[in-house]
Amino acid sequence: MFTAAVMAFSVLAAAPAAATPAPSSTPSAPAPGSPAPEPVLPPAPVPLIVGTPPDLPEEPAQAAPKATLAQSTDAEKGKAAAILGIVAGPELMILTDRNFTAAMYYAADDLDKQKPLEPEHRKVKDAAVAALGESDDACTTFIKTGMAAANIEDQAIVAERRARQEEDRTAKAKAAGLLGIPADNTVLEKSVYDFIVHLDLNADNHNDTAVKEAARAALRGTADAQWTFLTVGIYDEHSKDLQRLVLEDEAKTEAEKAAALAREAKANAALHALGVRGDTALINLSDQDFVIEIWSRAPRDTEVHGAAEAAVRSRNPADWKAFIDHGAKDAHLRDIDNALRKRDEEYVRQITEIRTRAVKSRVHTALVTAADAALAGSPTDRERFLRIGQDQNLTQSLRTLTKTMDEAYLTDSNGRATLTQWQPGNHPEQAWKIEPGLADPTCFSLQSVSRPNNYVRWDKKKTTPASVPTEAYVTVAPTDGTPEFRAEATWCLHPNVLLFSPKGSGLYLHPEGARGDTWEVDTPAPPTPFDLRYTRDEKIRANLGKPIADPVLDTNNLGYRAYEKGRLYLTRYTNTQVHPVYNGPVLDKFLALGGPGTLGGMLTDQTATADGKGQILQITNAQGSYYPLYIIWSPASGAHEVHGVIGDTWNKSGGVTGPLGYPTTDETAFGTAGGQFNRFTGGSVYWMPTIGARTITGDIHAKFAALGYETGPLGYPTGQETGFAAEGGVFQRFSAGSIYRTTFHGVRAVTGDIHKKYAELGYEAGFVTYPVGDETPTSDGVGKYLNFSTGVAIYWHPTTGAHPVYGNIRSKWDALGSEKSYLGYPTTDEQALPKGRRSNFQNGRIDWSNDGGGTIDYKTVTMTPGSIELKSANGGRCIQVAGVGQDALRDSAGTELWDCVAGAKQVWKLTHLGNNKYTLKNQNSGKCLDLPTNYNNGTSIVQYTCHNGVNQQWEFTTAANGTLALRSVYSAKVAEGLGNGTANATLVGQWADLGNPNQRWSTIQISTTP
Repeated sequence: MFTAAVMAFSVLAAAPAAATPAPSSTPSAPAPGSPAPEPVLPPAPVPLIVGTPPDLPEEPAQAAPKATLAQSTDAEKGKAAAILGIVAGPELMILTDRNFTAAMYYAADDLDKQKPLEPEHRKVKDAAVAALGESDDACTTFIKTGMAAANIEDQAIVAERRARQEEDRTAKAKAAGLLGIPADNTVLEKSVYDFIVHLDLNADNHNDTAVKEAARAALRGTADAQWTFLTVGIYDEHSKDLQRLVLEDEAKTEAEKAAALAREAKANAALHALGVRGDTALINLSDQDFVIEIWSRAPRDTEVHGAAEAAVRSRNPADWKAFIDHGAKDAHLRDIDNALRKRDEEYVRQITEIRTRAVKSRVHTALVTAADAALAGSPTDRERFLRIGQDQNLTQSLRTLTKTMDEAYLTDSNGRATLTQWQPGNHPEQAWKIEPGLADPTCFSLQSVSRPNNYVRWDKKKTTPASVPTEAYVTVAPTDGTPEFRAEATWCLHPNVLLFSPKGSGLYLHPEGARGDTWEVDTPAPPTPFDLRYTRDEKIRANLGKPIADPVLDTNNLGYRAYEKGRLYLTRYTNTQVHPVYNGPVLDKFLALGGPGTLGGMLTDQTATADGKGQILQITNAQGSYYPLYIIWSPASGAHEVHGVIGDTWNKSGGVTGPLGYPTTDETAFGTAGGQFNRFTGGSVYWMPTIGARTITGDIHAKFAALGYETGPLGYPTGQETGFAAEGGVFQRFSAGSIYRTTFHGVRAVTGDIHKKYAELGYEAGFVTYPVGDETPTSDGVGKYLNFSTGVAIYWHPTTGAHPVYGNIRSKWDALGSEKSYLGYPTTDEQALPKGRRSNFQNGRIDWSNDGGGTIDYKTVTMTPGSIELKSANGGRCIQVAGVGQDALRDSAGTELWDCVAGAKQVWKLTHLGNNKYTLKNQNSGKCLDLPTNYNNGTSIVQYTCHNGVNQQWEFTTAANGTLALRSVYSAKVAEGLGNGTANATLVGQWADLGNPNQRWSTIQISTTP
């Protein structure tokens, strides 16, 4: 056994053991701080590495400090080896002091393995490890003096342990003998608790009633109370039983009873003071002599001796009797307390040393935690820790990140070193006993808890796919005791918190699927993900309070754990994460939406919003969506969800600090085409499958809201807010309207049929430009109109629709009273005339001329069928065909004014073509009144063969004083006596309507025959 240990280390020493690998590219945690006995924080990351990661250059070897002391002599080595009962031979003498120190460690460890419950060489092993970890000089000092000094401590510990064991057996034997109960080795090996049970079961039900009652009380108390009963209380209670029996003895006189009671009191005092009982001579002494005898026998520097001396110095019999009745017992108890206090002080010292070494190891966090609990506990806890606890708390679990950023644990999968995530229940395959290295006690070996004597080993023979790097050649294999195995199962700690193998560079613990070489040391049973997050984050602990229930998990081991002020949720998307959601509106909304069971996805932490006025929770991949779902709350807006494209639009706009602000509704459906919207404190976002998301904010949104949102006349938004040049203006389109904002005219809406007409006219880019007012009801309450910046107004009437009115025509119409005038509402847009413009109204027209005419309002007149003369209002002459004889019958014969004689040339037969349009056929020639294809003023009006074309179509329109105008349908100009002439033979032609008398006519009805 010993030789194997020396050989193993010798092989290891041949490798560059002093060299340490470069740290991993993965950031490591800082080294643990002060070893003071304070509760430890979550363990620091421990990247388990076997050499230097392949993607980093190797650091130069950090050579151990050069030895300055002379190497120990063979005699000193032989003397050191003899401490362990070893006769040092050549195989030891040839070793360097460092390797000899390691050999002594393994030799001591082999001896302790033979007595696992009562190891006798802990201090020697601790001193060896400390020296190996310090320097070659420290190893030399260990051989010369340190090992012997450590052995003295071990001997003291062993002696103290055996003294405690003897004390324990003696106390049990005395107690049993006191009651006359047989106690063989089997009985004496019982625990204190079980031994008291044994006494209670076997004590006499009559003679030992006080003892039995006190025994049962002790069994209900602490371990300290049970020990006190066994060493002190049982004697007092037995004395009470004896006193009771004396008093019950009817055969004794009162004097005999008093003497018996006095002797029993002295016997009990002698037992407390000197540990003797049954010394007849002693108990028959007088009170004073008894006290003097106790004083002379009691060891100096004890409370018993001091109390006895105080009684001896007194000449008062009452003081002697007080010492006998209770003083000896009280002093004995103080001596016990003093001894226990000194013993406990030694316990504290030893535990503090153990804790300090555990902190420095950086891998024994469970041992640190157990030491902290013992130091904070009772002396019994500390004794138990030293006896068995320090060996029971060497187990840890090792956690790292996978390539998917999941936290997973190193697992013994029946010989395969794998990574598995946390799962509920007991999983010893995820636990490892971290022992001193099999090949170097300053390093570590990882022994499987589920398969004892199996260790994590770098195995170059492992079958691994070519795509897996060589550093992943890691298995869990049973020890074979060979030097090769010991070296390959030994992992050394780098100063930068890396564990590497001294086998060589580039060999580090990197199971398949690991993201890097950084590991964290966890509790032996891996903590739940909830506990991991809770322990790591002080802020979360403060915000959540204490846990109030066990985790609630689904079949995928996802779920939550409840705390005083919220929950931690374990959810998964690309990896598994834990995030807090706090009691209140956000959690209520989250649960109202169905929680993770309905939403799925992965949560982020609930946090304060960017402006600090609210709270926000984000859920990634909720219900499989590409876009996150957000739950946002503020005192003013309440808690609401935003998701999908709307949520993405809100987030990209700046979230709560952007123009939209906080949501005031959940996403809400509208219409029948799959539309959705969310309202916000600063606007709304609408989404339609065919157009995507549209945002409305600011005063445009205020106008939109005032008009009833999407259920109002505007409908839903179809465009984004867009700028245009005039007045720094902007507009936004909606399904049934638009909203415009300009600097001087504010925010104006255009909706319905007026908006449709506005769109036809080119919106703001057309001649209409932008609105300067809102839609306004007309005076009759039937129609409405909207004014625009260029003076255009669009009027709407339910029967005529929407039409623009503008320019001179609008001025004329407004002067007439607009829709209140005889004309009523416009029935057409303004139309082009050959030499002007026209708007048609319900009851007439307004024409505007650009050829020297005016802006004339009128309506067409329905004429009485038959034949008429046309009499000028300017001189009273009538229109006739010019010429004599055959000349008056030809095509293109002109017309002129002549005295009205009702002659055939002056009579015109009306033919109604519909819509108040007429042809006028001359009675003499049978030809029709005709306007040549010329729009110019002064063009003569002639006759021509009737064809009823537009050149021959005429309208009779109203004029002042009941007269009429004869208006060409072709040119829209009117007939007049040219040159304002009134004489016979004054030619008749067309001219732009000026409303002059020479353009006005009356009719003389010749006949009514069609």
